[in-house]
Amino acid sequence: MAAIDHIVYAAPNLAAGTAAVEALVGMSAAPGGPHPGMGTRNTLMSLGDDVYLEIIAPDPEQPDPPNGRPFDIDAMSEGRLITFAIHASEGETIEDVTAAMAACGEDPGPISAMSRVKPDGEEIHWSLTMSAGPGLVPFVIEWGNTTHPATVTPTGCTLVSLSGTHPDPDHIRALHSAIGIDVDVAAGDTVSFAATLDTPNGRVTLR
Repeated sequence: MAAIDHIVYAAPNLAAGTAAVEALVGMSAAPGGPHPGMGTRNTLMSLGDDVYLEIIAPDPEQPDPPNGRPFDIDAMSEGRLITFAIHASEGETIEDVTAAMAACGEDPGPISAMSRVKPDGEEIHWSLTMSAGPGLVPFVIEWGNTTHPATVTPTGCTLVSLSGTHPDPDHIRALHSAIGIDVDVAAGDTVSFAATLDTPNGRVTLR
């Protein structure tokens, strides 16, 4: 029903967060752009043909949004891998995926239209759900006619696997099974999330 679209590394400062990831993987990320109204901007790097890494942080050129920035970025003191997005497989829709998540007891939230302007001036558009649980509960994205970012961002890294811990691993495994994604979920007292990557620096784990 769905596939991994991108993983999200959030940080309190974009330059510092990007530098930390670049040092870990041994390659540079490309500027993405601001998210109007969300108070954030990002940098990006490809992790394969249709999956990428987003590094997201506050945008000092935007005012603070009234409801705070996504992913609890305003409360962060250091960068970390925070969550991931999925997209519908061919023949499925974002509505199909969100309905499957709801049937498993997870409210994906409303589907909202989004846009940003790339450094080259091109405005790109997508739709996504605005609610995501911590770590192992993904949000859902649909790119429509927009070129997928994985194909137009720096290459050199590959996503190998996702893993994490959760106090109720059976629930998370059932959710992932219903939407057709593969994440290694173990029992743990807290929620954690990690990605294993093949990089110019060898195989590394991003947390």
